[in-house]
Amino acid sequence: MNEIIEFLRHHEVILLFLVIALGYLLGHIKIGWFSLGTIAGSLIVGLVIGMAKFDVSPIIKSVGFGIFIYAVGLRVGPQFFDGMKKDGLKLITMSLVACFSGFAVVLALSYWRGFDWGIAPGILSGAMTNTPTLGAAEQAITSGAAKPPHGVTTEMAMSAVAVAYAITYLFGTVGRIVLFKMLPRLFGYDLAAEAKKLEAEMSGDSAEQGPYSDYFSEFMAQGVRGYQLINDKLVGQPLSKLQGHLPDHLVIERIERDGKIMELADDLELKHGDLVAVSGYTSQLLHGPEVIGPEVVDKPLLDIPGEDLEILVTNKDAVGKTLSQVGQEAGFGCYLKALDRAGVEQQVTGGFSLMKGDILFVTGARAHIDRLAKYLGYAVHRSAVTDLFTLAVGMVLGSLLGAVTVKLFGIPISLGSAGGLLLAGIVISFLRSRHPTFGNIPGGARAILEDIGLTIFIVVVGLDAGSSVIKVLKTSGADVFLVGVAVTLVTAVLPWLWGMYVLKLNPVINIGACTGAGVITAALKAVSEEAGSSLPALGYPVPYAVSTIILTVMGYLILQIL
Repeated sequence: MNEIIEFLRHHEVILLFLVIALGYLLGHIKIGWFSLGTIAGSLIVGLVIGMAKFDVSPIIKSVGFGIFIYAVGLRVGPQFFDGMKKDGLKLITMSLVACFSGFAVVLALSYWRGFDWGIAPGILSGAMTNTPTLGAAEQAITSGAAKPPHGVTTEMAMSAVAVAYAITYLFGTVGRIVLFKMLPRLFGYDLAAEAKKLEAEMSGDSAEQGPYSDYFSEFMAQGVRGYQLINDKLVGQPLSKLQGHLPDHLVIERIERDGKIMELADDLELKHGDLVAVSGYTSQLLHGPEVIGPEVVDKPLLDIPGEDLEILVTNKDAVGKTLSQVGQEAGFGCYLKALDRAGVEQQVTGGFSLMKGDILFVTGARAHIDRLAKYLGYAVHRSAVTDLFTLAVGMVLGSLLGAVTVKLFGIPISLGSAGGLLLAGIVISFLRSRHPTFGNIPGGARAILEDIGLTIFIVVVGLDAGSSVIKVLKTSGADVFLVGVAVTLVTAVLPWLWGMYVLKLNPVINIGACTGAGVITAALKAVSEEAGSSLPALGYPVPYAVSTIILTVMGYLILQIL
């Protein structure tokens, strides 16, 4: 064993990825429906292995955390700024209730119990399962922005943060998942029944939103057939007047004229004798001969290549419109497969309103989805290349911003590297939503940056803190756990009561907003299963974005106060 430890001391890369691998295995062991997850698993493995006292280069931890927090800013940016609008402001108050109640409980009980300096941000981070809080506290300690009191070394403070996080994380996760599943029942709501009612309301054919367009729903029972144009009413008509207005919602997919496939354009006019391929439901295609002319079988005409496209919503004219409206105005020939908001798949209905930063996964003929992309914003998947220049510049500017210190009433105030990098990511994602030609970071690439950055950071935190884990557990373990329980309970129940009695939110939206305010995606999945619907996700993105930012700053702020 000593030989293995000595070998790992001299091979940091092997040590790092060994802990990640073991943490992944531990995190994916399921006990019933619960598993720790890779991050908590990696931290625990790091703490155990770290008892052998490894010295890992601090630059590894700084780079990992920097990449992670910057990627978080890129993800939550559009939802954060959209949350500043009228409808989002209600949901922002959910975040304020959750974050400030948790902060107050941690602060008060830490004073009362006389915890060692550094334990409080660890409790706040673990009980609210928000790792950026932990990272912000760590960065503040190592950079000297938050100075430990006399007799407390930097290593002791960082160990306290990490161990407190590990002690409180388990109940923070399990406790809130159980609470969020129980709360609607305790207040007399059947979440599944409420979700069905809400879905019916959102899908209803109101005068304002119109019917949810069949040609923009998921691709079901669709077909393509060819016809020869003999209907003189259509001759001479440009496609701009026909698409979306043909009887039975038939959509023109391709036109063949004199043996040549024509490029679809709004000003292209139909001519007598054109071979026209149209798509629609099978029952609708039966009326093709009446609408266009006799059916024909022509392989070049019907051999229509399809394409999948991810569309980022950036156009301000599209923001706030329902999917029904989008389908009627620009969705013909396009079929919506899924819609993500802040990385969470949403349940699509006719009354679902778009927000800036939403990503629509659409399939259809190239001409149709290009038109829809122009209407909504920007096609994001055509380049898988990451703009490393913007990524690097953003991290430089974020780090510089975090290094700036200003005095407020004589007290030095700084965002710290965590706040600076988070803010830089938010601003760049906001600018990209308005000018999508720069700063391309595909969703998969951003997710990898976020995951690998966080995992590397948390592994080094565990290895560094391992030498002190037994001491912290012996001196403060039970008290830290109980304070974490109090924070978990308060930050789950108070936002629910606020949403129900003050904001008067629909219970389905309310419980989703509670999971967002508590930055716990696992609980969102649990309540969505309870509801038998993904509608709770409607309330999740804005509170999640705001709480992530507030709690990150609080990780630094709580050290300044204590």
